[in-house]
Amino acid sequence: MHSPKEIQTEAFKKQIALAKDSRLPVIVHSREAKDDTMQILHDHASGIQGVLHCFSGDMHMAKKAMQLGFYISIAGPVTFQNAKDLREIVKFIPDEYLLIETDAPYLSPVPMRGKRNEPAFIRYTAQAIADLRGVSLSDISRITTLNAMKLFNIGRMPDRGEIAYRIRDSLYLNITNRCTNRCGFCIRFESDYVKGHNLRLENEPSSGEIIKAVGDPESYKEIVFCGLGEPLMRLDIVKEVAAWVKLKGGRVRINTNGHGNLIHGKNILPGLQGIVDSISISLDAESREKYEAICKPVYENAFQEVLSFIKEAKQYIPEVKVTVVNLPDIDIEKCRAIAEELGVELRVRELNVVG
Repeated sequence: MHSPKEIQTEAFKKQIALAKDSRLPVIVHSREAKDDTMQILHDHASGIQGVLHCFSGDMHMAKKAMQLGFYISIAGPVTFQNAKDLREIVKFIPDEYLLIETDAPYLSPVPMRGKRNEPAFIRYTAQAIADLRGVSLSDISRITTLNAMKLFNIGRMPDRGEIAYRIRDSLYLNITNRCTNRCGFCIRFESDYVKGHNLRLENEPSSGEIIKAVGDPESYKEIVFCGLGEPLMRLDIVKEVAAWVKLKGGRVRINTNGHGNLIHGKNILPGLQGIVDSISISLDAESREKYEAICKPVYENAFQEVLSFIKEAKQYIPEVKVTVVNLPDIDIEKCRAIAEELGVELRVRELNVVG
């Protein structure tokens, strides 16, 4: 409080107005003033972008800021031993709202704490964030670079959709943007990006283009058919590339909505035997009514067909899992009971968390 609160408040409002006039983002440092900060941003900052720099607020403040479209920027304190609350917030922030910074020359991260901070130390903060979020350092680098480019209108955004994109130790194959579901939670209706990768294809790639993009399959934990669409719509391409991956010593997984037999009018699973190691099938609801309301399939009786596809898949593919998004109206325990009855593992996916 080195100047009266009223003067600080008026200065803050004037700076926001200046940002609006200049069409520039605002960088906000709020310290022990979360309620005032958020009220002023709510009342005066609509229509502009910004970032809460060197974030030190609580979860409620972070959620309110993101509702206004503001980024959350994380600095060195996330590496501090007593930063339990901040680390929980870092786990929660969606990819599209995350930024990192040094706040140099202050707040040096562990193991450089006590020294004068500098840009080179950002790697320690980035690694801590990567560890908390269960991704790689390169994933955090790519995600936060993209967000900085968006916020500050700097650099050149990727303008071509990627065929093969790496997350952690796996390589994902984005072979189509078409799908037979129109799920309300699907990322393809909100963004072109997953973990900083542009997946909006101009053209569907050939098997040769996909194989070239893969390179050496043994360089990855697994090769996953999963992009902005349903991979089994291109069954012949999946089979050709999967067979090549297996021939080269790789492991193959398919993420699917379970409509493969409906799409092709036949049982396609025998043709995947021996070339697919794992399949992850979206269950997404515990009843036909909820499935149709959430996923909006193009086929009638799609939910029952998905159940049949799961049951049939066990005969031909070594590892079969089903997934469900943790939506408010979904009964997870009923979904778990369905999975148990079918004899497969259930994985619960968090809403708005992809990749």
